[in-house]
Amino acid sequence: MAKTRDRLKLWHDSTLPGGMDVLRASCFDYRYPAHSHDQFVIAAFVRGVQRHRIARYQGVAEPGTVMIIPPGEVHTGEAVECDLGWDYCAFYPTAQFVDALATDILPGVGNFDFGRDLLRQNTGLADGLLKASFFASGSLDPLERQCAVYEALGNIIARYGERTGRSVRAVPRPADIRKAQAFLADEFHRHLSIDAVASAVGISQYHLMRSFRAATGLSIHQFLTQVRLGHAKVLLAKGVSAAQTATSVGFYDQSHLINQFRRYFGVTPKQYAVASR
Repeated sequence: MAKTRDRLKLWHDSTLPGGMDVLRASCFDYRYPAHSHDQFVIAAFVRGVQRHRIARYQGVAEPGTVMIIPPGEVHTGEAVECDLGWDYCAFYPTAQFVDALATDILPGVGNFDFGRDLLRQNTGLADGLLKASFFASGSLDPLERQCAVYEALGNIIARYGERTGRSVRAVPRPADIRKAQAFLADEFHRHLSIDAVASAVGISQYHLMRSFRAATGLSIHQFLTQVRLGHAKVLLAKGVSAAQTATSVGFYDQSHLINQFRRYFGVTPKQYAVASR
């Protein structure tokens, strides 16, 4: 069998709302045949150029392009130049999930859609989708994956979603943010999901995430990570091993603790523990 240059990773994440397929791909020779999905396709192109047909529309997607294909639309895809290929990532949210996000982001009356344009040139939003795909692919923490995906898709809806008869957007209540912070401070040692936090506060998942960032400047996962690291420092200074500390404060394993500790403090847990003693 000839060795292929194509690298495609497609998986289903049941921890994402409604369950969601995610794709990361580097394509050279592979050509997508005419097909459709029951879900939206929201993709970001980061290298090379893809030629495609969506319904009756034919075009190309270059780096920095965001593609939004509604459910049921037949489409194809292939490289413009096989030697160059193209890299992209894609999320496949259900229409129900997209509509639920849109309800929080674009409140009001009227049908929601993304307008007629299937391609949008927006490097910032494309980079956001790519970053979210990295977290979706590599993070063991469902809360981290959920925060990244919610934010990336929410930004797409906020920028390109359309609804008639918009009403005044709801203002986040400080009491909700304090309640969320208290819940995270109490339950930091558990493996949490955004649904668990939102249920404890009593508001929708995306509304909580958007309000929390607006009020604190941090995502829920960033806040929780800081809480966990604070407790980790206390345990490490007392001589508790890094492995035991990691599981005690809610990290998945010692490696997860080491990576986050170095990221936030510039030193490893071992270096901190030795210096503290």
